[in-house]
Amino acid sequence: MSEEKARRYAPDLMAGQVALVTGSGSGMGRATALEMASCGARLALFARREEPLKETAEMIRAAGGEALVVPGDTRDEDSIETAMGRIKDHYGQLDVLVNNAGGQYIAAARDITNKGFEAVIRNNLIGSWQVTRAAADHFMYDNGGSIVFVTAISARTALTGFAHTVAARAGVTGMMKTLAAEWGEYGIRLNCVAPGTIKTDALGRYPIPPERWKELNRSVLNRMGAAEDIGGTIIFLASRLGNFITGEDVYVDGGETLHMGHDARDMINPEMFDQRERGDGKNE
Repeated sequence: MSEEKARRYAPDLMAGQVALVTGSGSGMGRATALEMASCGARLALFARREEPLKETAEMIRAAGGEALVVPGDTRDEDSIETAMGRIKDHYGQLDVLVNNAGGQYIAAARDITNKGFEAVIRNNLIGSWQVTRAAADHFMYDNGGSIVFVTAISARTALTGFAHTVAARAGVTGMMKTLAAEWGEYGIRLNCVAPGTIKTDALGRYPIPPERWKELNRSVLNRMGAAEDIGGTIIFLASRLGNFITGEDVYVDGGETLHMGHDARDMINPEMFDQRERGDGKNE
């Protein structure tokens, strides 16, 4: 939580609010929790592994923030209920929920078993639903709130090797939109943030060398995204800055999805599109 990152938003932007971030032991979840704390929010940190959560909590406390570690599993209703009870006892409120926890593995569709498909659906879609429902039941139906789901750009398009997670992420997006329509009367806002290729430790879980990720990245900004890019967008949507935004699916991909169609530069003289012309907008 450097001074530079803390300056992106006012230090009191989320003052008086309590935020629960799932999957906050690393990557985008940790980055989001750290910046929310720098904006004055009090944090509840949720994930299966307690040690990484403690590390995140120590980072928040070292910067003067407040954090409660509530280990649990989004697939386990009992652990979610326990977490909600601890948040109620410790803070007495919950204003923001960030559904960031999830996971998948790479496999050709023909090699995915029904059990494997169901596991990814449970981890990403059902897990998000269970935490969302619990947050609404315990806190938000009476007091309103903001819920942000972290999905992926694949929720809108094809991603070979990930049929199970594409189904899950698209399901989360559809669920979010439906809940936004139903829960607006309770003052609950719901939105999705769909990251593109983000440089976090999670990339190391796939059998792809680091240099290959750079080749696969199709951002028009010529870089991979950072966890803080996602965290900053989540805070905008979750805080009062996004007070009139609900039911939206925000892509944070550096323009990666602009390349989902054919790239004409592959079909015509590439000298027409040198780096100077791409960078300065001139086409003389």
